Amino acid sequence: MLWVNHIMDTLASLALATEPPTLSLLLRKPYGRNKPLISCTMMKNILGHAFYQLVVVFTLLFAGEKFFDIDSGRNAPLHAPSSEHYTIMLNTFVLMQLFNEINTRKIHGERNVFEGIFNSAMFCTIVLGTFVVQIIIVQFSEQPFSCSGLSIEQWLWSIFLRMGTLLWG
Repeated sequence: MLWVNHIMDTLASLALATEPPTLSLLLRKPYGRNKPLISCTMMKNILGHAFYQLVVVFTLLFAGEKFFDIDSGRNAPLHAPSSEHYTIMLNTFVLMQLFNEINTRKIHGERNVFEGIFNSAMFCTIVLGTFVVQIIIVQFSEQPFSCSGLSIEQWLWSIFLRMGTLLWG
């Protein structure tokens, strides 16, 4: 959770803050003094993504071991090897957060979240770098992060479930 909360969120903030302004942003009228900081559209997006992520994570938590035909890891002793089940959950959650970072580029109801994505080299570098570090953490760092290496099929399912974040957005 340290990886998600501190490193990923810090990098996401840096990536979004370094995006160059678009013409539509520069032409938009300023908000009034009494307008809420979070608009209705933003609130719908926040609650919608939270709902989607909760459904996916809880489905993986309670039915993931049956779906992937793996051990749940719930009754494992304290120093048992890392659980594939919990690694799939963590990986899917991190990847959903990573794709949600792409969604948050457009917060005023715009449809194409990929418009101008390659105009910010910093954003692309941070997203790609975070994805590469996630692969390294999951596949090669069993001891410090308590992750178990995943198969190609498990990675593809994690990627498929994270794609729902873009569709939901």
